[in-house]
Amino acid sequence: MRPHSRHGRARRRLLAGAAAAALAVFSRHPAVASRADKRTLNIAAGSALITLAEFVRQTGLQVLFESDAIRNHSTRAVNGELDAAEALGLMLEGSGLTYEFVNERTVTVRPRPGTARPAGKADTPPQSSGVQSL
Repeated sequence: MRPHSRHGRARRRLLAGAAAAALAVFSRHPAVASRADKRTLNIAAGSALITLAEFVRQTGLQVLFESDAIRNHSTRAVNGELDAAEALGLMLEGSGLTYEFVNERTVTVRPRPGTARPAGKADTPPQSSGVQSL
């Protein structure tokens, strides 16, 4: 495998996830959502891939992540009137994942530094990549 091909695939997966999140946002929520807006959320515990997609659907925010990096992580249930930061904090507690807001409408989710990687994954730290606008 060529060294740059691994990074190219990871970047394409990240961008594909961002495109899917953006499509969900724009197709379901014509009004601009913000991380400070309180909203009633009802998200069951489960696979991070599924629960983060539900978070996008219910909040209208963009969530960027690399599918392979969060695939084996699970999140907690979130129910109630919460802003996005409160909801993500509760969802990701104990999951081995962390989040960071890039702006008022976009958040990245990734494994916490030092979190054990799933079997078969390289021990090298993930390369950082800039968030790109779609």
